[in-house]
Amino acid sequence: MRTHTLLTKVASIAVCFGVMLSNPVLAGGNGIIKDVELSKDGTLYGQVYSPEGKTVADAVVQLRYQGTAIAAAKSNTSGQFAIGNVRGGAHEVVIGSFSSPVRLWSAGSAPQSATQGILVQADETIVRGQDPYCNDACPPGVGTSGFGMLDVITLATVGAAVGALVVGIDNNNKLKDLKAAAIPASP
Repeated sequence: MRTHTLLTKVASIAVCFGVMLSNPVLAGGNGIIKDVELSKDGTLYGQVYSPEGKTVADAVVQLRYQGTAIAAAKSNTSGQFAIGNVRGGAHEVVIGSFSSPVRLWSAGSAPQSATQGILVQADETIVRGQDPYCNDACPPGVGTSGFGMLDVITLATVGAAVGALVVGIDNNNKLKDLKAAAIPASP
């Protein structure tokens, strides 16, 4: 009969957790990807503003690629920052709890709508003077997603794949049950 019911429930729960965990990727941002052209030497320039329009000094600005911090800088007294040695591609600019998706372009290859730098309006929860981007000296859990090499999108994808596998097994078992319950034709 139905021996796979527990497996179906577990897979459904895994898919739900994967979907719930994937939501914070754009938390704090409006989800609109900004096209930004890097300088000729691969530097990302930007400026941090508060919601009131004032520049924010000493804000830690992280650049993340697939959820992993790859570079960081601190804004100066006029809110400006520069992150060097950056390659083009889809990234996130993270300041405190605010994150904004950006598509970085090498110099000369950006579309006309791309800007030369990025202006970031951060929220009130900016933590000044602390650098969560660090190497081996980080305390556990700082600057990481908590899932090691797996980011939340990967977890959601794996959860969806497991869910699809369970649905396929369920359909196969139902088909076998229907074939077994079929009444043989009379002679």
